[in-house]
Amino acid sequence: MPVNYIGFSGQEPYSIILWVKGDKQVGKTVCYDQQEVEQALDQHAHHYDRHILC
Repeated sequence: MPVNYIGFSGQEPYSIILWVKGDKQVGKTVCYDQQEVEQALDQHAHHYDRHILC
């Protein structure tokens, strides 16, 4: 029997930002171009201790 995939099957992400507070990852933002990365950093970076770009 073939596998039936459910979910998003569109464009691959440009980058994923992992938001970290203390020593815990507390959020994730998926970006599809550099402009979205810059917008996410501008809007959210000050709420967290650090971030990791993947």
